[in-house]
Amino acid sequence: MIYQKLKGVIVSVIILCLITLSGCQTESNHVSPAYHVAFDNFALRTYIDLYETKLLYMETGDADTAFYIYNFQDGSNKKILTVGNFALKGMSNAFIDDALYFYMSLYQGSELENDLYVVNFSEERMYTVSKNTYYQKLIPLTVVDGKLISLQGDSSENGTFQSFIEMQDSSQTMERVQMHNAASQPRRIISIASDNTYLYAIEISDSDPDRKCFIVKYDRNFSSISETEITEILKKHEITSGIASFSVFQNYFTITDYSSNTIVCSFAGGDNQALLCENDLVYVPNDSAGSSHEFLYKRNTNEIYRLDTESGKFEIQNFDLENETYSIRVMLSYGDNLLIVKQPDNGNGKENVYLIPQKYEKQ
Repeated sequence: MIYQKLKGVIVSVIILCLITLSGCQTESNHVSPAYHVAFDNFALRTYIDLYETKLLYMETGDADTAFYIYNFQDGSNKKILTVGNFALKGMSNAFIDDALYFYMSLYQGSELENDLYVVNFSEERMYTVSKNTYYQKLIPLTVVDGKLISLQGDSSENGTFQSFIEMQDSSQTMERVQMHNAASQPRRIISIASDNTYLYAIEISDSDPDRKCFIVKYDRNFSSISETEITEILKKHEITSGIASFSVFQNYFTITDYSSNTIVCSFAGGDNQALLCENDLVYVPNDSAGSSHEFLYKRNTNEIYRLDTESGKFEIQNFDLENETYSIRVMLSYGDNLLIVKQPDNGNGKENVYLIPQKYEKQ
């Protein structure tokens, strides 16, 4: 017990030092949420994404999984689809205009089929646009130049695992594309992201004894234009259990592994010294390109970090939303709207969902 307490104190001191070195400040935002709704806490609910003032979420029961759009403006809560053979949904979502795309894996007998779904928020409809039976599950998705890009993977003819990129064509079919990389050794792509203009891929050299890892930047023709080695960064910060999520925004990138270790780095940092590294830290993707601020939160706490993308400094936010008895379960963002889901610490009561406008003027 003493060891656990001492360990917690040491970890807190290390985190405080990292934040201080990154120029982190505390800012208390006593902001009244524009909208608030309370949901029952007994359902197995997953909050998927936000479009303007519409929230997409799913509830999984014993027999099926239902998808809903909750509209904060008029308080409506519409069921848009029910799926009876749900297996998996990854973290990766991708917006094109008012349409949200994501993959789900569904049971088809003893096999798992990957179905690409689209949610049209204007029409409040959800439907399948394509399917595959590749070995890869939890498929990463992103958008480059208005086109949907996915990272797929399957067994090759000799039985080894092969990763490849697909792009959605005009008929909404996913077709494989050819990557053009000048690397001297073949590499395997393990994750992808985009800043809406360029595609970024985390690639690893399996044939290299050191298994070097790189972030490679590609143009719209899938030709590599630069790369950054991140082998030592991942080792130093113990990002060792696979890449669960990867995001790129402006001159920064963030990586989270399956043990929930997260790093935030700047491409301009020379040696790419991590600006922040913590366990259970979650980046909040925002479809609004060119935002001067990005958000992260620490799961099951009330710690919210706002990154000023111009200065590279963090500010600790406090929105004063039942912080004494509730903790953050999920945060979502779209444009200037920030959504915060608070769950009761004792497990009783309802989940409170707040939609807060975020408009920050440049100083």
